[in-house]
Amino acid sequence: MSSAFGAGSLVSATASLVIILGLLAAALFVARRLRSAQGFLRNSRTAPINIIATRALGPQTALLIIEAEGQRFLIGTSRGGMTAIGRLGATTAEFANVYDSAADDTAGP
Repeated sequence: MSSAFGAGSLVSATASLVIILGLLAAALFVARRLRSAQGFLRNSRTAPINIIATRALGPQTALLIIEAEGQRFLIGTSRGGMTAIGRLGATTAEFANVYDSAADDTAGP
């Protein structure tokens, strides 16, 4: 019995299949990246939340001034997450209340 395909033909067909699948995967990756980049740009123009300023405090910590619905907020970020420090333009008493409640939350029982 002779085979219509020799060993060389089988290797060639397998290599072609791997190349085609690789090209399809690459095209899918590029399409997703372009779609997410376009969505990011579109949303950033109309987003109701804007980052006004950032200041790095260390390798993984920063302060951000965020504007949402006409109000500005001071936000702290770290490896552990984000914390709303206070509303900018708030009175000193309001800021002290926010600070005290944040200190109470971190102090624990």
